[in-house]
This record gives sequence, structure tokens and C-alpha cells, in this order.
Amino acid sequence: MQLRDTERFTELLYLKGLSQRKLAEQAHVSQAFISMLARGRRGARPETAWRIASALGVCSHELFTVEPARLTRLARTATDTAALCKAAPSPPSSPSSPSPPSPPSSPPSSSPLSPPSPPSSPPSPPSPSPSPPSSSPPLPSSPLRPTAA
Repeated sequence: MQLRDTERFTELLYLKGLSQRKLAEQAHVSQAFISMLARGRRGARPETAWRIASALGVCSHELFTVEPARLTRLARTATDTAALCKAAPSPPSSPSSPSPPSPPSSPPSSSPLSPPSPPSSPPSPPSPSPSPPSSSPPLPSSPLRPTAA
């Protein structure tokens, strides 16, 4: 990405009270890189352009523009990719060999998501059964408690 206007870049440095060295420190680049950028000798990668613009308090698209050569390269790559996608053989829509016959269909089974079918007759209520007489022996007295006599 190239600076849109090198004079505007220098003006922003002045307005923010930054030297090229201070800007370089804030943007994590070298002072030589900032100098070449300010003279139009270098371009910046998008991440670097964003860091420089952020340090100056502006949006990167206000300060930088995409190089025409890069646009052409990106367009060519996109065109090549599209051409490759069109040229790639598509998978066959039907199998080339006949499939074996399917087994006879069976009645549909209930799906785990379908509601259960109602029973043919209502269930009968449980019959009350008489409780057997208690045949267990009485509990022994606790050895910790004295028994009342």
C-alpha cells in the first residue's frame, strides 16, 4: 500500500507532534522505513499501514491506497482461481456402476422423534395385594441405652 499524499503524511506528523523516530517506535517499524515511506520510495503491508495510521489517529484508507500493480495481481489471481474451479472435473452425479437392488420395503418403524402409538387396550390398574403378616423378630435393645424395667 502506498501513501495517498506524502505531504499530508508529513503534515499529520507535525500536527501530532511526532518525529519519524517516535512514529516508528509506536508503529513497530524502523525510522528508515518511515523515511522511505514519506518519500514515496516504499509501500507498506496492510498490517503495517494500519499500525502507522492508528499511531497518527486516522483510518488506514485515509492515508494509504492499494498499488495498481497489487490490484492487477489480485485480480489475476482471482481470475486464475475462478478458471481453475471451472476447469476442475465435477464429481459424477450418479454412480457409474449400477447399484444392487434394494431389499423389499418393510413397514415403517417408529422414529425416536415420533410420538409413541397408543396402546390397543388401556392398562389395567395394579391389583391391591394384602400385605403378609409381620414375621420378623423384635429388634434387640441397644447396648448403649439401658432398657426400662
